Amino acid sequence: MDKTEDEAIVKPTPIKGLKMRRAVYIPFDPPSQIIKRFIKIRSLKEKNLDAGTLFLLRDQVILCQVLGAPAACLSLEILVASGIQEILMLGFCGSLNSAFRINEVVSIPKALSNEGTSKHYFPNRKVFYPSPRLKKKVENTFQTLTLPFKSGSVVSTDAPFRETKSWLAAMQKKRIDLVDMEASAVFAIAEFCQIEAAAVLIVSDELFSGRWKHDFLRSELEQKIREYFFPFI
Repeated sequence: MDKTEDEAIVKPTPIKGLKMRRAVYIPFDPPSQIIKRFIKIRSLKEKNLDAGTLFLLRDQVILCQVLGAPAACLSLEILVASGIQEILMLGFCGSLNSAFRINEVVSIPKALSNEGTSKHYFPNRKVFYPSPRLKKKVENTFQTLTLPFKSGSVVSTDAPFRETKSWLAAMQKKRIDLVDMEASAVFAIAEFCQIEAAAVLIVSDELFSGRWKHDFLRSELEQKIREYFFPFI
């Protein structure tokens, strides 16, 4: 097939004047809005995108409250077109494995696509990986700060309310530890655009028993956010 036939017809419009190399992507800010308040203090400029809010800092941009793989790639394509070379995703996830409990922090080495966006970048792929260099850089930061973390695989889904018992059993059979809505698509778009991406997730709820547990303490979650996310924003 002629390579020109695979070129996009609709292309993202770059953001004028954006010269940063790195973007931090935070899909969801918990009800406390602790992350957004912290970013606003440091932000030089705030810009509304079609999906989410973009904060311009001195050395990077922060993309906030862009939930789900389609919205994530819509916004991230614009940032990549604007020159971004790194995407660090700081998000939240559910646990499918009893070894991962609420408020634990996980560095992601592998993401399984159960969403409908990544196939538009790689039609024949289901598993995606972070940049080894960026992942190691993030983990080195945790080690320097003496912050413990775990490593675990994630599946990304578009339909969190269809996380059924049969779906859970299928994911556990595949030895998938966690579930979120964006990581596989973020890794896919980064690989497609030949840039780097990594993801760190805080466990916000548990599904591994077949019952949904989500009564984590806000104070404990806020402490984890301060310790693990703030060094990057």
